[in-house]
Amino acid sequence: MGPVPEWAVGVAVIIFAVALAQIVVVKLRASTRTLPAPSSDNDGEVRQTLEAMQNRIGELEERLDFTERLLATQRDADRLEPPST
Repeated sequence: MGPVPEWAVGVAVIIFAVALAQIVVVKLRASTRTLPAPSSDNDGEVRQTLEAMQNRIGELEERLDFTERLLATQRDADRLEPPST
C-alpha cells in the first residue's frame, strides 16, 4: 500500500477540526447551563472557568496552525521535486 494521498490527510484534518469544534461548543453550552447566574460569590470561579476555556481554545488553534503548516510544507516539497522519468 502506497503513501496516503495529500487530499486524504487534508480531509482528515478538517474532520478532526470540526469534531473538536463541536466538542468545545457542546461543553460551552453545558457549562452555561450548569453555572448559576453570576453573583459576587462565584464571580471568581466563573472567570477562572472562562480563562481555562480560552486557554484550551488557544491551544487548539496552535495545534491546527501547526498541522496546516505541516501540510503546506509537505505539499511544497512534493511540488519542488523534479519529475521522475
